Amino acid sequence: MPVLTAPPARPDLAPTGNRGPVEQAVVESALASAGPETLVRTDVPQPDGSVRLYAAWTDRGGPLADHIDRLALARGLDAWSWVEILTHNQHTTRRGRIEVRTHPLRQILADVERGHRGNEEYRAGLARLLADDAERAGQAPLPAPGLPAWAGVGPQLWHRYTGGGMVVERHWLGR
Repeated sequence: MPVLTAPPARPDLAPTGNRGPVEQAVVESALASAGPETLVRTDVPQPDGSVRLYAAWTDRGGPLADHIDRLALARGLDAWSWVEILTHNQHTTRRGRIEVRTHPLRQILADVERGHRGNEEYRAGLARLLADDAERAGQAPLPAPGLPAWAGVGPQLWHRYTGGGMVVERHWLGR
């Protein structure tokens, strides 16, 4: 039996340089495999070293996530609480270099309802880090306690940060 040294030519498949369809297929696959009421965050590394972050919600996830955000903000939860709660309530998988994190929103709601604030020593460390960054940049530090508010898990807060889109491009420090 002959061995192929090159794949057969397929004129309908030609490289385009457009990564969008592949990224969208991964996001749709991640959404399809997640349960209802779930936040799905997909990090897609880009050729320039940045990371494109897609955020999407499964069935009934968006309204529940917006409710969680309103409750978290009303209770005064901050960015460190957000980090700890989301880290505690996540399942991470990889699809090649792409990282998919699913966050069951009912579990996040339970932590927010009980007012989970996270480790105070780590919270203070993050506040010091942000104050040092502000000083190096010649900016005033955040007012006490030195941390931003809850970053959000719902579409309303995500839209506030992304200008209405569902894609956030993060660039690593130093790039």
